[in-house]
Amino acid sequence: MTAMLLTNINLDDVKLLDQLRLKRLRSFFAQSLLHCAIRRDRDQTLIVHCLEASIIDAVLSDLEELCDYAWLILGVEAIALYFAQEEICRTKICAVHQKSID
Repeated sequence: MTAMLLTNINLDDVKLLDQLRLKRLRSFFAQSLLHCAIRRDRDQTLIVHCLEASIIDAVLSDLEELCDYAWLILGVEAIALYFAQEEICRTKICAVHQKSID
């Protein structure tokens, strides 16, 4: 019989897991997210801040696939794309999947 090891996850562990998940997501979109700051907010939205206008086009072209990966890796429900402190686009994950089904 094997003994079960019980551990407590503290706030630092949760932050580290979140950083690793974001790093994993970024690895799948190395070109389009290279010059973007990404974070997950409390409303389960992936926030993507693009630092250059040309990057927005790349992120938008990858948006459907980004939604899939963001949902699988982070469990987010929406993605918001920002440039110069202004929201450019916001999409709910389920809305993107519904469009591809129709």
